[in-house]
Amino acid sequence: MDIRACTIDDLELLVPAFDKYRQFYRQSSQPEQVRNFLKPLIEEEKSKIFLSFDEGELTGFIQLYPSYSSIGLAQIWTLNDFFIFGGENRRETAKGLLDAAKMLCEATNAIRVEVTTRKENHRLHTIYRDYGFEKDYKYDYYFLRLAKDEPGSSILK
Repeated sequence: MDIRACTIDDLELLVPAFDKYRQFYRQSSQPEQVRNFLKPLIEEEKSKIFLSFDEGELTGFIQLYPSYSSIGLAQIWTLNDFFIFGGENRRETAKGLLDAAKMLCEATNAIRVEVTTRKENHRLHTIYRDYGFEKDYKYDYYFLRLAKDEPGSSILK
């Protein structure tokens, strides 16, 4: 297994994988929109994406966005996208991608990684818990829906 940071040279490899990821969450296939979404994120380093490979074949990715804690006076990272779609060692791939995310956070002196996942996604809950993520019982999560007609907006319900 090989894990490496995504570069703009990986865009055409990532687009179909990211499109497949969105379809997993019941979004329509939109490869051109996916390309237009990912390209500036990669080029302008607005997010950090790591790719996993098994024998040269793309098997998954993880994407994090930078954020900050005013109370902690430090950077945090939001793990927003995490998808493993191939390879025989899915658990090992998940750990490798999470290790890459953790190393990024340590390299940027971040104080934590935050992630939100659907309540019924028990497989992912187990992966996060086994890795060492802690469930937050102290704070509630709220959101203000601004684009009510957009299909991706309904995923938050």
